Amino acid sequence: MKDKPKLNRGFFISWIITFVFLYGVSYLWHGVLLNDLSRVNYSINLFLVFVAVIYFVIAFVLTFLTHFLIQFNKNKIKRGLFIGIPIGVFIYLVAFVFGISFYSDPTIDHIILDLTWQVVEQALGGIVAGVLLTISDMSASRQSI
Repeated sequence: MKDKPKLNRGFFISWIITFVFLYGVSYLWHGVLLNDLSRVNYSINLFLVFVAVIYFVIAFVLTFLTHFLIQFNKNKIKRGLFIGIPIGVFIYLVAFVFGISFYSDPTIDHIILDLTWQVVEQALGGIVAGVLLTISDMSASRQSI
């Protein structure tokens, strides 16, 4: 019988790399492709710090659930995908309800695009966490042989 997952070095490395991936992809999307960061009304540095904190927590949740929800799916890559999708929907809905947007009067097109992007971003983050956790598990099992 396989041991239960633990908070080990592989978990923490997966968490940090998932955070860097999500933060980087978000910056690429909002800062480079859409130029949304030009709409920020206060210090861009403060905004980026807040975004980093949020993505640090999101990456933790994605990595934690992908690592520990073993009954959900045996394949951690698929598990990360299936966990990332509802997390993306949830994050978007929270932002939408609280009016957090780069647009003061978003159209239905903006809403659909933002929702789709958030789901894709978190699904990719879940996949990254799943891949990294799988690699970590394979490495740990080789070392125990």
